[in-house]
Amino acid sequence: MNKRFLMVIVFVSFLSCDETNHVLYQDSFEKYTIGETPNEPWEKTGKGVAIIDDTKSFSGSKSVHFVTGEGYQNRAFLGIDHIFPLKNNAYYGSLKMYVEEASPDGVHWTMIQSSGKVADELYSSEIRYGGQHNKKLMANYETQGVKSDCWKHSQAKIPEGKWFTLQWYFNGNEDTMQLWLDDVLIESITVVDSGEGCVANGTNGQWKFPIMENVLLGWVDYQTGGGTRNIWIDDVIISLERINQYVNQ
Repeated sequence: MNKRFLMVIVFVSFLSCDETNHVLYQDSFEKYTIGETPNEPWEKTGKGVAIIDDTKSFSGSKSVHFVTGEGYQNRAFLGIDHIFPLKNNAYYGSLKMYVEEASPDGVHWTMIQSSGKVADELYSSEIRYGGQHNKKLMANYETQGVKSDCWKHSQAKIPEGKWFTLQWYFNGNEDTMQLWLDDVLIESITVVDSGEGCVANGTNGQWKFPIMENVLLGWVDYQTGGGTRNIWIDDVIISLERINQYVNQ
């Protein structure tokens, strides 16, 4: 074999291995059976539906179709916990999403969440990205063990009727979270230590992040009256470094 050609192969291999080391988990959902809920390492929660579907996909031929109803019990989430705890208690996530119609005004929803016990405290917390007012994106923080429910709103609306990319960064050690929509940082819902306000403010306005134990992806409408949600998720990546993938169509 030509020595120069061999050197090129070795160099490309090193690049591929280096990239793989940062990726903790990825799933394009191609390996699962149509009409069934994805199995291990995924775990479904809620009474809603989360099944493999071939009517919409961003890549390949399959994605996960989530069908959710009104109120918390009728949520549909897929979660993984096998990659936790994390180095430095921080990670980047990326997914492709298609929302047929987002929750109407007055309904608070979540689509991305991580949770766990708060270090040196007697309570746990959940850090979330979702939305609320007129389909606008928001950051949300809630605790169990003390009562606190906090928010930070944006003017950016969630896209409907097309594929888009959501990327997020959760850093539990620095109480920091960020969200990108199609590779644009939504700066208004970057959180460092605190947000805009809280109800049942048991943490005095502080967002004390958890030692993260999981990541949940899907949809929940916390209030009733919003009807049924249909969303699709594809190409999930969880990584220790920023993921340079976004929708370009």
